[in-house]
Amino acid sequence: MIDEFGEVKKAEVFILADNFVPKPGKFIAEYGFSAFLKIYGDEEIGVLLDTGAGYAIEHNWEQFSLCWDEVNYIVLSHRHFDHTGGLLKVLDKTNAPIIAHPNLFKPSFLWVRGRFVDGSLPFPESLIREKARIYMIRDPLKIAPGVVISGEIPRVTDFEKSPETFSLEDGRFVNDRMDDDMAVFIKTKKGLSIITGCAHSGVVNTVKRGMELSGESPFMVAGGFHLIFADRERIQKTAEELMVAKLIAPTHCSGFGVAGEIVRRDPSKYIPIGAGIRFEI
Repeated sequence: MIDEFGEVKKAEVFILADNFVPKPGKFIAEYGFSAFLKIYGDEEIGVLLDTGAGYAIEHNWEQFSLCWDEVNYIVLSHRHFDHTGGLLKVLDKTNAPIIAHPNLFKPSFLWVRGRFVDGSLPFPESLIREKARIYMIRDPLKIAPGVVISGEIPRVTDFEKSPETFSLEDGRFVNDRMDDDMAVFIKTKKGLSIITGCAHSGVVNTVKRGMELSGESPFMVAGGFHLIFADRERIQKTAEELMVAKLIAPTHCSGFGVAGEIVRRDPSKYIPIGAGIRFEI
């Protein structure tokens, strides 16, 4: 547990990039994820979690009428292109520092439909370092009372694996646990909210880590749950474990199966989200 985890009054979450647009109109979708977290505590803090694939973030940012000066931190949940592809566009708009894992620039590949696909951050390390200050973390980082970047997430469940992620070592593809996978934990008067990017660590592992650090049960779990390739058993076990939260909002790489399993257990807990959606925690 983090000593004096703290609490904020409230936080607004703006979904800037996602695979879906629940309310068709002025917002656009892409395969990627990004969320802006506007946090109200003793001071107002803006956290940009991920940047999507790069096509939607600027457009949707303008549709929300947000101001780039509000961004105090850029948090990269992990290194995949669908979460880092908009990074250069963002760095042209703000000089906010980047918080990421030391594996940010490590090559990453995914096994998709019988072949390896390069999922790495799509820009050279030298270019990103030239444009931004980067703070690399492995351990939890409290950036304000009630706001914690998870750092590496311990793997404690026996059913959450990442068999489809790989890195290159000595000219060979080897399984990659995605230790760079991180989430944002925010504690408000409603309770602990957990905002994930892709949850390659396992969304249940992520929730357990948030509970361990905060000493609180979750109010909400939202973001990518990375169950799109999961088998039915893992999806069912995940849904059952997530019932500990009052609200559950899977999107991006979560797949539709987990939404159905959540609704089957308790439809009042399921919240559909996507690009263009704003909600308060």
